Amino acid sequence: MRPPSSSELTEILAQDLLTARKPGSRLPSEREITGRYGVSRPVVREALRALQERGLVEIVPGRGTFVRDPTANDLARPMDRLLRSQATPRDLVEARTMLECRAAQLAAERATEEDLDRIAKAHAAFESATTVLDRARADIAFHGAIARASHNPVLDTMFRAISIFVIELMLRSLDDPDVVAKGAPYHGHVLDAIRRGDGESARAAMEAHILLAEKLFGADYDVPLESIARRKVHRLFGREATLEEVLATAPLDLS
Repeated sequence: MRPPSSSELTEILAQDLLTARKPGSRLPSEREITGRYGVSRPVVREALRALQERGLVEIVPGRGTFVRDPTANDLARPMDRLLRSQATPRDLVEARTMLECRAAQLAAERATEEDLDRIAKAHAAFESATTVLDRARADIAFHGAIARASHNPVLDTMFRAISIFVIELMLRSLDDPDVVAKGAPYHGHVLDAIRRGDGESARAAMEAHILLAEKLFGADYDVPLESIARRKVHRLFGREATLEEVLATAPLDLS
């Protein structure tokens, strides 16, 4: 049987990382991998670089290669080019409606006291935030905590994967007083429904919250997300500011 190509070895190692190794653990050495799979050192190095680009491993010179716990930005990277160049608020709202409404419903059925505390703290941080960026950080934490409280790892991972784009959408929403005034109260409605264990009310409140963009964004609803986010960044932080810099200073606390 022929040895795997670099792309095939990348997938083999990725599967190994996802199923058998914990974050922080060290991978076998390049020499061990070459012997195990019958491939050359250059093939191994190319595969490891591909895993590093995905955010799955960290290569530390002189020490080895270590498993990383992927961040939201790492998960979003494969979709970055598509979403930023093509996807509009309409596209993201359609996706969020399917994902987050179900997550809210499941959270109402499955949330633990720890989950409820995490959601409530994010809600309180949102209510007390004084800047658009701080409000966006709390907003993404609130929605991320609900996805986590669904106790469905697929829904949680899916939300993490789109969270970088959700926060771009939030920059548009949270810089619009009309959207904030009409949308913010829904956070409390969703939280109350989850606390009561009322899945249908939680789902309905989340749906109403997300669909506000359809009613209030006007022409922006069908403009690419990247264009909207960059415009908001320039208005909020000045013409010299970049979207990438702003997102880099806004850690997505989805823990």
